[in-house]
Amino acid sequence: MGRRLLLVEDDERSRRLLVDVLGYYGFEVVSVGSGEEAIEVARRSLPDAALLDIQLPGISGFEVLAALRSMQGTDRLPILAVTASVMHEERARILEAGFDAYVPKPVNIRELTELLQRLLPESGPHDRG
Repeated sequence: MGRRLLLVEDDERSRRLLVDVLGYYGFEVVSVGSGEEAIEVARRSLPDAALLDIQLPGISGFEVLAALRSMQGTDRLPILAVTASVMHEERARILEAGFDAYVPKPVNIRELTELLQRLLPESGPHDRG
């Protein structure tokens, strides 16, 4: 089975598209539309990586990042910021906050899957054999 990803995206169309495409590439994707849901799902499902939209309803992607970094089991999780903001200052702020990578919107799927392959180990706690 593929690596388990947590996708946090409030735009339903974007979320469905990413779930379908990442599933095609062999990832198991759990998707949610808010930061609050993301924290609860991450606590329960312990994903192998997370893709966080920065601008979410309720709590922001930065707040979700802080929560995931503070929880045992998700504290070392590769976490990617997915955002439409392309300003240099925002990108620097994202990386300084502790995100492992920055993925601009619209998402280039080939680049995203290559990045995930680099960030995720070949085997891990969620491999089922």
